[in-house]
Amino acid sequence: MHASFFTAGLVALAVIASGVSGQTLPAGCDRNITVQSGDTCDAISAKHNVSTYQLAAVNSGIIDPACDNLFVGEVICLGITGQDCNITQVMQTGDTCYSVANAAGIPINTLLANNPNVNTICTNVYPGEVLCTASQIYVNITYSG
Repeated sequence: MHASFFTAGLVALAVIASGVSGQTLPAGCDRNITVQSGDTCDAISAKHNVSTYQLAAVNSGIIDPACDNLFVGEVICLGITGQDCNITQVMQTGDTCYSVANAAGIPINTLLANNPNVNTICTNVYPGEVLCTASQIYVNITYSG
């Protein structure tokens, strides 16, 4: 009985490992990390200066929209060569898009263009979300794997 549970556990781990290792990083990925225990998309974004949007966009075939399917040992891409915004700000309680844009010295339109997940009136940002605050605009970027 115990042997069958052990065998079933090994089979499940093998299936997960083969699924994770079978994933490929997007073409042109110039930065990547290996997911550690306890990692979340926002924590990864904050630690490695990548916007929450960019992390999701470049890994759209790997990370689901809720970012609740990260696996320990999984390698994910942080940025694509030539399209990698690595100047970021972690949203804090009380921050607004305008205060973040002003602190970064960029126009609000640049902030919104670099973070297309944020609505035009900035009501859908949350503390812990990481925004791209670069002065260069990374718009209409198509990521492909």
